[in-house]
Amino acid sequence: MKDFYDPAVYDARAGGVPGDVDFYLELARESDTAGLPVLELACGTGRVAIPIARQGTRVVGLDRSPAMLGRAREKSAGMSTVRWVEGDMRDFDLPERFGLALIPFRSFQHLLTVADQLSCLSCIHRHLVPGGRLALHVFNPDIVRIAGWLTTRRGAAQRLPGEYTHPSGHRATRWELPGYRTAEQRLDVTFLDEQLDDEGAVISRVYRDMKLRYTFRYEMEHLFARSGFEIEALYGDFSCAPFDDSSVEQVWVARRPLEG
Repeated sequence: MKDFYDPAVYDARAGGVPGDVDFYLELARESDTAGLPVLELACGTGRVAIPIARQGTRVVGLDRSPAMLGRAREKSAGMSTVRWVEGDMRDFDLPERFGLALIPFRSFQHLLTVADQLSCLSCIHRHLVPGGRLALHVFNPDIVRIAGWLTTRRGAAQRLPGEYTHPSGHRATRWELPGYRTAEQRLDVTFLDEQLDDEGAVISRVYRDMKLRYTFRYEMEHLFARSGFEIEALYGDFSCAPFDDSSVEQVWVARRPLEG
C-alpha cells in the first residue's frame, strides 16, 4: 500500500465519496469545541485534514508514504493548525490525545489481516480521550458483484466513470480489473490509467495493483468490541441515511467509553 498512488495523480482524481469531507468537518468541529485535536490516519495528501485545519481545528495527519506527506506539506504551507507525521496506523505513538480519530475513504481496508485491524483500532483507542470518537468508512461488500465475478465475469475489466486531467495536462481515464479472494475476504484490483491525446488515442498506460480486505457489518461490530469501542452509529452514506440492504457504504462512528 505504500506509495500506491503518485501524489499528483491522486489529487487529480479527487478521490472520496460524496459528502464525506463535510461529514468529517462537522465531527471535527465538535472535537474542537471540546478543546481537543483531531487525528487523521492514512491522511494521504491532506484531502480531509487540510479542510479541517482551515476551519481552525488542530489536526495531526499520519501516513506511511513520504511522497504523500510531501505533497500535503506543500498544500498546507503556512498553516499552523496541521502537523504531518510519517507512521504506520497499526503501530504509532504520538504525544497528543485526541477527541476524534478519522480513517476516511476506505483506507482501513488496506489492513489485510484481523491482527492488523485490531492493532490499528487498539492503537487509536489508546490515543483517544475517554469519550473520544472514531469515524471510519469502508465499502459494503457487494455479494452480487462477488458472485458475478466468481461465475460469469472473471477477468473482465471495467472502465470507471469520468475522465480527469492528468498532471501532464492530457486527458486521462481509468480502468479496473478486480479479483476476489473470498477465502481471505480480499479484493485484489489492478488499475490501468490511460493518458489520451487530443484525438482520444492512448499515449500512455500505467498499471497499479492494490489489495483491500472487505469486512461485513457484524464483523466490524466485533472488531470494535474487541478493541474497547462502543458503537455510536452506522450509516449507509455520508448524508447519515440508515444502513440497509441497498447501502453501498458503511460509515461508522464509534466511541471510547468514558470509563475505558
